[in-house]
Amino acid sequence: MEADRYDRQQRIAGWDQAALARARVLVAGAGALGNELLKNLVLLGVGHLLVVDFDHIERSNLNRTVLFRDADVGRPKAQTAVEAAARLNPDVRLHALDGDLFYDLGLGFYRHCDLVVSGLDSLAARAQVGTSCALAGAPFLDGGMWALGGEVRWFLPGDGPCFECTLSDADRARAAERRSCTGLRTAEDTADGQPVPTTVTTAAVIGGLLAQETARCLCGWPVYAGEAAVYNGLALTMHRTALVRDPACPYHAPYRDVVELDERAAALTARALLRRAAADLGTPAGPPILELGRDFLLAFHCPACGRREAVDAPLGRVDEARQACPHCAAPRRTEILSHLDGSEPAAGRPLAGLGVPPGEVLAVRSGPRLRLYELTGDVKAMWEV
Repeated sequence: MEADRYDRQQRIAGWDQAALARARVLVAGAGALGNELLKNLVLLGVGHLLVVDFDHIERSNLNRTVLFRDADVGRPKAQTAVEAAARLNPDVRLHALDGDLFYDLGLGFYRHCDLVVSGLDSLAARAQVGTSCALAGAPFLDGGMWALGGEVRWFLPGDGPCFECTLSDADRARAAERRSCTGLRTAEDTADGQPVPTTVTTAAVIGGLLAQETARCLCGWPVYAGEAAVYNGLALTMHRTALVRDPACPYHAPYRDVVELDERAAALTARALLRRAAADLGTPAGPPILELGRDFLLAFHCPACGRREAVDAPLGRVDEARQACPHCAAPRRTEILSHLDGSEPAAGRPLAGLGVPPGEVLAVRSGPRLRLYELTGDVKAMWEV
């Protein structure tokens, strides 16, 4: 009789293949680390994987990415990685989001997964994932690399350190450099600077550790929360080091009492959500106010020549070079929307038309009262909740 696909790993005492098959894991990044991680998770039989990456494949990626081929150059990393990984194991349900972690992935996707694993090379993106995991109460496993070394770090909900706790003031300043003082995107907003030198062998080691830790966590084995496993490929050593919680860090209170709506960002309007909130909250302290959670640029206005240009995009996605008027070169004013009370013409738009990503958790306030609403319909459309 032919052995089961997972026969050898199921012989390990304490292994729980059923738990792996049920698990939902969000993989942030489909580059060198993401390739190694995804390949391993698929072969392990982790049942539901959502891969997020906004980047496209370059020729320089090919010597470190087992899932990419020469013919894939120019294609989206997430979709290409998912297609290749699906060929390795038909048991696994794979989903790709060719989008930006800042703008295209709502907090609900973090809230409804068992684990988030990051293989990103951008400090700003890793910080975004870390903050989202902290607010969602999601376990976060982070991997990073340098020339011949790397590290794997656990951040679990609770009293231990979160990703934000590990950042120095210089790190926070570097993460913020992707935006100008106006909030518009700078011309240098790509990654964190020059590409990090590394090798496929380092990616294989760190990607393997990430996959092993994922399996340990999902099988119910204890993990070293609040610690980093540091690999030195030159000295061929590995050690663990403790991470310290910052007592001033504000990201240790996950969102509670979130109302899950069977609605999607592309269909639910801001006005309809406000009507629902008014019924839930009442209005003794005034009409409810919907907070978009981001600045949405409706238009540029030129005070010199009087022209108005509609933009309709999240402010951080608009290049700062566009602030100059194309007709007279004068600096233009921005018409920004960050909250609505329902009276605005834009309130009749679907939330996606106001820059709200699928699966987002939105806050509605009425005086001191607050209600959180999740667009769970988007999450259900991606994987079963």
